[in-house]
Amino acid sequence: MPNLDPLEAIAASELASASLFASLVPALIDSGALSSLGAREIYENALLMLETRQGSEPGMQRVYEAARGIIEARLRRQ
Repeated sequence: MPNLDPLEAIAASELASASLFASLVPALIDSGALSSLGAREIYENALLMLETRQGSEPGMQRVYEAARGIIEARLRRQ
């Protein structure tokens, strides 16, 4: 792994986590381990977590808004 500055390391970690999550939910549905309703609940809980933990750091508000927008878009597709 290359030497990354702290922001790049955080971004890489988040991208890896998001990619794993994005592939896990459909795989669980396809295998029958998770229903579509269960998947929706996971996305709704993730959205709630973002909303309740975003804090008040002014520089981070746009980041949290973007993250919520991604999850909200996923919920609209279901």
